[in-house]
Amino acid sequence: MSEINLYRSKISQYSKNVVSTAFATCLLLLMQSCSAQTERNSVPLANNYCPSGNAVQSEDGIRRLALIVGVGQYKSPNIPDLPGPPQDAKRFYELLTGSNGYGFPKENVCVLRDAEATTENFKKYFSSVLINRARPNDEVVFYYAGHGSQTADKNGDEQDGMDETFVLHDSRSGGIKDFTDDEFNSLLTSLHEKTEQITVFLDSCNSGTAMRGDTEFLSRYLPPEAERSNERFVPDSKSAVKSEKAGWVTSSLPGIVIFTAAGDGTSALEKNARGIFTDAVLTTLGQINKKQLTYAQAARQISPLVKAESYQIPYFQGDLQRSIFSGTNRKQPLSWEIIEVEPRLKIGGFPLPGIGKGAEFRVYDGSIDGAETQDPAKAKAVITLAESTGLNATAHVISQPANAEPMRPGDLAVLARPSDAQRLMKVTLRQESSPGGITAEKAAKIAASLENNVDAKKVITLAKDKGDFELSLDDKGKYLISGPENIVRNSLTQEKHVINNLWQFSKQRVFSALRGEGGNQFIDQETLQVQIVPAKKQDQCARDTQWHQTPPNAVVAQEIPLCYKWNIKVKLHEDAPVRLLIGGLILSTDGSIFGFPEDGTAAPLGPGEEIVFPKTFVASEPLNIEDQIIVFGTYEANPVPWVRLTQSARTRSADVKNGLYRALDRYLTGTRGVAESIETVDADTAWTLSSITMRVIDEKK
Repeated sequence: MSEINLYRSKISQYSKNVVSTAFATCLLLLMQSCSAQTERNSVPLANNYCPSGNAVQSEDGIRRLALIVGVGQYKSPNIPDLPGPPQDAKRFYELLTGSNGYGFPKENVCVLRDAEATTENFKKYFSSVLINRARPNDEVVFYYAGHGSQTADKNGDEQDGMDETFVLHDSRSGGIKDFTDDEFNSLLTSLHEKTEQITVFLDSCNSGTAMRGDTEFLSRYLPPEAERSNERFVPDSKSAVKSEKAGWVTSSLPGIVIFTAAGDGTSALEKNARGIFTDAVLTTLGQINKKQLTYAQAARQISPLVKAESYQIPYFQGDLQRSIFSGTNRKQPLSWEIIEVEPRLKIGGFPLPGIGKGAEFRVYDGSIDGAETQDPAKAKAVITLAESTGLNATAHVISQPANAEPMRPGDLAVLARPSDAQRLMKVTLRQESSPGGITAEKAAKIAASLENNVDAKKVITLAKDKGDFELSLDDKGKYLISGPENIVRNSLTQEKHVINNLWQFSKQRVFSALRGEGGNQFIDQETLQVQIVPAKKQDQCARDTQWHQTPPNAVVAQEIPLCYKWNIKVKLHEDAPVRLLIGGLILSTDGSIFGFPEDGTAAPLGPGEEIVFPKTFVASEPLNIEDQIIVFGTYEANPVPWVRLTQSARTRSADVKNGLYRALDRYLTGTRGVAESIETVDADTAWTLSSITMRVIDEKK
């Protein structure tokens, strides 16, 4: 579409200088016809898009095959429809087959959506498109978006007595049951006999907590059907159940990689007809890095992006040291392009996550490729979107380096920071007529406190329904703040403290969604090696417990025994080219944010050096709740006082802001693009981050 818009712009200019308007109009109509054809070729318009024939080999000698399934419409009236999965399937198709995608030939990729994603079709095309065509060392990808569920285990291979299931279009209708993990493993085993290079993405879940009825999130979890008790496998009391299962896949299939949207009893969620997990996958895999990502590196980047939007906990298993999709040599990221510079700046492209009003892009020359598309110093300008349809937008320049080359149609527009919607948070006040409802008097006090908080009122909206968070009252009149998972995050007595706490939650979403811009110098989740380590001195209450250390930048949370004292340890990778200033944030589930170092500075760290920050923390309740730790690294000439970013805009107003600090301050305060004049700046410098999670456990329970 961006090429068509470019031609349209050129024809418009040509018609003014050379040919008649009538002739130009004819050319435009021809271009529109080509545009429609281009759309048909780029993403399948029909729900069923399963080419037949022999598979095509890629230029690097590897054959790449894929089956993509997105089920949002269900035949059974008892299954709630989902708007997101069919669109997620189209977006994942573009990631694999698009011009800046991973080089999967369209002839090798099958897409089943909605009514075409029946149980019979699923089995048929898994066999014909994948199993029957696969050869040794072929790269095979399977993607599923839709409801997941469980059913009684019939063969005793599940420790909990329940099989996981896909809920396909005709499941639970006409005598057709859910498609079980045992059936899926049978298909995978046949495929694995042909090739071990298999990757599975599941944007669904098979357990989950109850969601509030008015939430704007939709859960991709469906409760199991009621079944007769005699259908469930009952193990012999003399022998324990021996299971080779590890989630969806048996451990007897080496080489396979599984990325699952939610584990640990959390629900896979979608919001605004987009899977939160799929958005994180597209954001991570759509970029170009200093070197090709492994699945482990991608997993470390996906987790915080998911955490920025929901409480769900993704699950990753298998051979995570493999290069993604056999290391396809991509040149440019999934990005937008400049369509027109005059009379208005217009950009457009693939419907990427995070795009909307206020989204911030860096513009690079259209010929640039590789990790240079993540190097701020190579950017021509920083622009922000004024209006956006999701496929195209108008924008204006907010800053550019001195003596920068002019922007031209065809230049790349790479998303640097997501839209204002990332900062905005809707809060529902529980109706007074409901148990724990907010009285009219208290609702008025909440509204007044919000109006008086200069920072919070820019990012928080009180809504009648479908809020990200909900306020209610306990039996003692204290305010309860509940997240979308319907779990109480905090309880407070004063309205001003409630509003301040909600504002902190909004900022947490911003910080979790941040991505570094390392260019050819740094890699997020790798350049900075982060761990939580036990403090040297422990109290008596911690001496009967045991610490199990996770490796640096672990995908899983560091478990900390209750009462244990701990510190944050950071090492700068030996391959880092320069010294960096190190600082960070702890994002607690109760909304609080703690910045370190505490004095507002940052700690200098050279390549190969490490630091244990002196602030010691003590593990306390609540238990089994994941908190997030983000550590940032910037050039010494580009300092950011991370502690200050947790405070009010008024507190930061007197600060001298340069580079990244200025950009983040604009983002947090919502002042991007407010000034009409273009800011001329020195070239911004690269920076990076790493993120880990932790949870407090009680080993005695």
